Amino acid sequence: MDILISTLVILFTTNLAMVFQKAYFHKISVNYVALFFGMILGLVPLLNNLVEDFQSEVFMELIVAPLLFFEGQNTQLYYVKRFWKSIVGLTVVMIVIIELVAGFSLYYLTGMSMAFCFLLAAIATPTDATAGESVTHGLKVPRKVAYYLRNESLFNDASGLILLAMMVSWYVNKNLVIIESVGQLFISVVGGIVLGIISSLLLAMIRQKTMQSSSLDNSNFSLNTPVQIAYLMTPFLLYFLAEEIHVSGVITVVVAGLVHNAEHQRSKLTNPQMVFVGSQLSNIFTDVLNGSVFVILGLVLVRLLEEDIFNAQTIMAILVGAFLYVINVLVRYFYTFLTEFRHNQKRAWTFSLGGVHGAVTFALAYTLTEETIKLSDIHFALLASSTLIILSMVVPTFVFRFLLPKKVADLDQIKEMRKVRKDMVEYAMLELDKIYLPEPLRRQLLYDLKAQLDEVSMKDFLKEMNTTVRRPDLKPHDREFRDEVYRYAFRLERNYLGQIAQSEQKYREGFLKLYRETLMAEILFLGSKED
Repeated sequence: MDILISTLVILFTTNLAMVFQKAYFHKISVNYVALFFGMILGLVPLLNNLVEDFQSEVFMELIVAPLLFFEGQNTQLYYVKRFWKSIVGLTVVMIVIIELVAGFSLYYLTGMSMAFCFLLAAIATPTDATAGESVTHGLKVPRKVAYYLRNESLFNDASGLILLAMMVSWYVNKNLVIIESVGQLFISVVGGIVLGIISSLLLAMIRQKTMQSSSLDNSNFSLNTPVQIAYLMTPFLLYFLAEEIHVSGVITVVVAGLVHNAEHQRSKLTNPQMVFVGSQLSNIFTDVLNGSVFVILGLVLVRLLEEDIFNAQTIMAILVGAFLYVINVLVRYFYTFLTEFRHNQKRAWTFSLGGVHGAVTFALAYTLTEETIKLSDIHFALLASSTLIILSMVVPTFVFRFLLPKKVADLDQIKEMRKVRKDMVEYAMLELDKIYLPEPLRRQLLYDLKAQLDEVSMKDFLKEMNTTVRRPDLKPHDREFRDEVYRYAFRLERNYLGQIAQSEQKYREGFLKLYRETLMAEILFLGSKED
C-alpha cells in the first residue's frame, strides 16, 4: 500500500507540474517545473511522509529502463550504425579520459583516498537524454551535435555503471582489478547487445504475426490490447532479464528500442490502429516518466539538504561537485574539438555543455547506500553529485541563450496558429452554408466547429449536454448522414490547410499539428460497431 501511495503522489505531482508548465511557464522546460514541484513535495511534511525512501534499483528498473527504451525507439538504427565509431569514442574513450583526469585531479587537490576520488569521478560520467532537453528548450541545436548527444546519453550509462562497480570494488577491497573489470565490461556490453537484438527480433516477429492476423478481425475479442500491454512491459522485462543473467540491462533496453524503431518504420500500414495507439502510449509514458524523474530529484534533493549539517565537509562536497562538472565540460570540449567536430569551437562547446547529468547520475550515487561504504563518504558523494546535476542544468540553460539560435518563438507560433485555425474553421463554415442541412444538424455542427476555436461558453456546453441527454439515439441512416456531413466539414478544413501549406513553412510544427487534429477528428466520425 505504501508503494501504491508513493506512486500516486509522484504521478499526481508530475501531472500538476505539466499542467502548470503548459498554462503559466511554457517559456521554460517542464523538467524545471517538475523539479520545483518535487522540492515543494519534499518541503510539505504531510506529503513528504507519503513517499517512500529512494531506492536506486527500483528507480533504474521502473523509470530509467523504460525511458531509455522509448528514447531508443525514437532513434533510427541507421544513425547509430553510421556513427558507431564516434559512439564508441564518446562512451568508452572519452569516459575513460574523464575518469582518469577527474580521479587523479581530485586525489592531488583534496588528499582524499584515490579509490574514493575515482569513485566520485565514475558517478559523474553518465549523461541524461531526458535532462538534456531541459537546457535546449526553445533553441536550435546543430543536427550533428544533437545526434551525438542523444547517442552518447543512450550508451554511456552502461560505461558509468561498470566503472562505478569497478571503483566500489577498489574502495571496499582495497584492490583495483583492471583486466578482470575490462573483461566484465566487454561481456556485459556484448551480452546486452546480443540479448537486446535477439529478444526484440523475436518480439517483433510475434507482434507482426499478431498484427497481421488481427488487422481485419471484426470479432468482439481483439488481440490489440494484449499486444499493447506486452509492448509496454518490454523494457521492464528485458532489463530484469538482463540483470539476472549479469549483462547490461541498460544496453539491452536501448538496443531493443532501436530495433523497435526499425520495426515501427516498416509496419505503419500493417495495422495502423495498433501502431497509432502504441505510439501515443509511448509518448504518454515518456512524458510521465520524464516528469517523474525530476519530481523525484527535487524531492530527494530536499531530503538530502534537510539531513545535512552545513560544515567544512559540506563545503568540500559542493566544491568537489563543481570541480567534477568543470572537468567533465573541459574534457568533453577538448575531446570533441580535436576528434569529432574538426576544430569547430561552437559545436564542441555545445556538445560539452549539452551533456547534462540527471537521473542516472543520482541513481549511481544512491547505489552506494547498498555497499559497505562509510556513511560520511556516502553523504559526501550524494551532495557532490547533487551539485554536479544542478550545475549541469543551470549553466547551459544560461549559456545556450547566447550560444544557440532561437527557434520560432512559441508565442509567435501560437498566435499565428490561432489565426490559421480561425480562418480554417470560417472557411469550412462558408462552404457548408452552400449546402442544405436540417436546422438541428446545422446548429450542432456550428457548435462543434466553434468548439475547435474555444469559442463556446460553459453555459453553451451545459446546454448541449442537456440536449444530448434528452435526445433519443439517431436512426442508422440519420447517423450515417450526420457523420458524412462532419467528415465533409473536416475535409474542407484540410483543403484549406493544403492551400496555405507552402506559406506556413516557418510554423511547420504547428501547421502539422493542426492537420493531425483534423484527421483525428474525421476518424472519430468514421463510425464503429458500437454506434
